[in-house]
Amino acid sequence: MMHFARSASRGRGAAAAAAALIAAGITLPSPAVADVELPPPAADIFSNVGTADFDVQHYDVQMDYRTNADISAVTTITAVAAKPLDTIRLDLEGLTVDAVTVDGKDAAFTREDDDATTLHKLVVAAPETVDGEFTVVVSYHGAPVRHEDPDGSTEGWMPTATGVAALGQPVGTMTWLPSNNTVGDKATYDIDVTAPTQADGQDVSVASSGNLVGQKAVDADRTRWSWDIATPLSTSMLVLSVGQFDVLESDITLASGRTLKEWSFVANSASADDRKDIDSLRGRIPLMLDWLESKLGPYPGESTGIIWDHADVGYALETQDRPFFDGWINESTLLHEFSHMWFGNSVSPKTWSEIWLSEGAATFFERYYAFDVLKEGDDPREVAQDGVKNEKAEKWKSPSVGWTDPVDLYGWQSYTRGSYVYSALMNALGPEGFDDVVKAWATKYRTSSVVTADFIRLASEVSGRDLSQTLDQWIVGDTVPWVPENILRILASDPVQTTAGTAPALPTTVTPEYASGLSQPAAVTWDTASADWTEPGTVTLTGSGADFFGAPFTTASVEVVIAAAPAPTATISPTAAPAPSSSAGVPVSATPSQLGATGSELPLPGIVAAFALLAGGGIALAVSRRRCRAD
Repeated sequence: MMHFARSASRGRGAAAAAAALIAAGITLPSPAVADVELPPPAADIFSNVGTADFDVQHYDVQMDYRTNADISAVTTITAVAAKPLDTIRLDLEGLTVDAVTVDGKDAAFTREDDDATTLHKLVVAAPETVDGEFTVVVSYHGAPVRHEDPDGSTEGWMPTATGVAALGQPVGTMTWLPSNNTVGDKATYDIDVTAPTQADGQDVSVASSGNLVGQKAVDADRTRWSWDIATPLSTSMLVLSVGQFDVLESDITLASGRTLKEWSFVANSASADDRKDIDSLRGRIPLMLDWLESKLGPYPGESTGIIWDHADVGYALETQDRPFFDGWINESTLLHEFSHMWFGNSVSPKTWSEIWLSEGAATFFERYYAFDVLKEGDDPREVAQDGVKNEKAEKWKSPSVGWTDPVDLYGWQSYTRGSYVYSALMNALGPEGFDDVVKAWATKYRTSSVVTADFIRLASEVSGRDLSQTLDQWIVGDTVPWVPENILRILASDPVQTTAGTAPALPTTVTPEYASGLSQPAAVTWDTASADWTEPGTVTLTGSGADFFGAPFTTASVEVVIAAAPAPTATISPTAAPAPSSSAGVPVSATPSQLGATGSELPLPGIVAAFALLAGGGIALAVSRRRCRAD
């Protein structure tokens, strides 16, 4: 989402190979990734919206649209229960429910509503306990409402001059569609809307996500528009727009060889200047999608285009396949919303507290596209550097994940700090290494819902580096983070002293130094395989490890000075007998006073005999007796 009302506006080959393996579904050996203390995802930002009790597989919507204040509809929901359920809780705000069935049987229902806590539930009592797949059919009618968020912004059923724009992010889809209205639940859709063929002499059209598969007159003055959405999509990214549009169609062939159908819907009230801008930017859609595919892999949608109308919401929104623009459009915003097709629509945050993953990426990709394609602006790596220079220290106390207040959903920590994270990653890995990570991210988690820890883990896998410390400080650290840098040198270690025959006590860390003056101890492993500690002299060892930013180094060295071992000093017990002559071949230790060391007692006659033999020169007998004892 580009939301001006809510926010202020080193190893290529290994990384590429890793990205290719991940894309192919091959498990990679992971580097050791340090545990980081990430706050838990804040699942309770909208604690009364959505449920984990079931997972919706498909929505089938049959709507009769008469005016923006008068609709009737039947929605069929196919879902899978996570556990046996007697009660099915759907999100639905406003509207009058006429009937509900569960698996074809009539079901009783009640409503729960509390604006203050964003509680709007259709509570269905299942006639029989549901387990596994089940189907709910809801018939309803009335005037859909506009939803207001805790931050004062609006979405949902937004009337326009000639119709309506139904915008879902974050929770507005429940104003017209009974649903499991959580960002983490994705489903496919069939959307059939029967609307007036004309109003005030002007053609009326119906736009949505996916592919337009039917446009059929059902009587003299009404037409059914049928949209099929086969790519799983959360309710927040679904769009429905009815109005007096010029429908602009084309076939776009991408550099990858894929041909996409474009359906763009432009309010016929657009001025000549507006149309000039729109036509120019429509012409740039192929360039944008080609560039995004080169960075992120295949386009994850089914068709493309835009919806341009006046809904007075103050933002553009990344509605699937064709983003919505509220009466204005420019190139950076168009790129922002199209990058969301990968970041946010296909790879979605599991909870709204993880939205930095998508909004930070789309904000960063604006800068990346301008620099890489338009040759405008500064290197996107400077985004992080500028943040360190310009943001007040207090700002960094607002983490990008883990906050719980819905008012913060579209704040600095989601857009701006989020973009700093991606810039810091590019600083760490370089543009090519960065591209490998984000392409693997978009490929591995295509049509999935993710959390921040998934991103840290995958970035470390693909790069072959432990990026946990670097990314942790940029995502949730509460002090000014460090911009990743290349090591200038490793500060020399003090020489180590030892003596011959004794392995030295080597330092466990070394200190890399960077151009900024930053230095941070890094664990080191010394190569001692060929070291010889037995001879006096000097040995220089080479060390390797990874610095704070996960960058490997192998240039560390330490000098080990080996001194000669002191000569052994002989000691004689004051009570010991004079040492026998070595010429007799008897070790000094083989004296009668030590013969009992084997644990065998010598009888007294034997002791006397031994002394007699020693005195008479019969040493050989004593030695023989000792050997027998030892055996």
